[in-house]
Amino acid sequence: MVKGNVPDETVVEVTPPGPLKLVKIKGTALQREFFLQADDVIVAVNGKHWSQIGSIENTVRTALDMTGRPILATVVRDKSMFSVFLSKPFPKGSPVLAGDEAQEFNEFKPSMAIEHIRTLSNYSILADGQNEADVLEMRKSLLAMIFPPLWLIGRRLWEPLAAFTCAIMTAFVIHQSLGLLIYFFMCVYVGIRQVPLGLLSMQREGMRRRMVVAARDEQEAQLIALRFNEKLKFKFTSKEKVNGLAIDVEIV
Repeated sequence: MVKGNVPDETVVEVTPPGPLKLVKIKGTALQREFFLQADDVIVAVNGKHWSQIGSIENTVRTALDMTGRPILATVVRDKSMFSVFLSKPFPKGSPVLAGDEAQEFNEFKPSMAIEHIRTLSNYSILADGQNEADVLEMRKSLLAMIFPPLWLIGRRLWEPLAAFTCAIMTAFVIHQSLGLLIYFFMCVYVGIRQVPLGLLSMQREGMRRRMVVAARDEQEAQLIALRFNEKLKFKFTSKEKVNGLAIDVEIV
């Protein structure tokens, strides 16, 4: 009996866990929509540290494909950390850091439970050439869907407000049911388009988006942004908290 040749065992290289460094990101959706930059390093996904994830790139791609829900990526940039909800995968070929390079990011360990992550929302940080800054929540507001005129006034969107007001008043003169129909259309339109409309109102004031961060509220989003650019001048900000100073009263 002739024994068959036993094939040599195939050796499969397994890349050890490590933080993911973004490269070749220019022109991608991650840059256009979420303002990530080359050399940003991803150290956690949905609050889970890179040392506990076999492959950040594959994990994120699989999670987005299977659930269709955004993931929370924790990013280190210029030795400071922030998080952002992403709905796009990372570019293929982004290097996984190893050895001493990986250990440099071992100190960045976000401790976020899923319950806490669910309280976060993406905020756009906008500023003009003089660093006058503002914040816009990317989550849709119920006020814009139920009573859009008040939301339009708050965002100083006078042209859409005037157009809708004239249309509704004209429709009510013709017939009450037509007026209600036009108002319902206004609620639907503003409800769907509120984020682009909100950005438009700020861009008309000369502001441009600088970064996108995940935070619990506007104040936290401002504090995160100030870590990366202390020259930003928000209308209402507790800079004492940024500088680590303890005070006993709220900042007006």
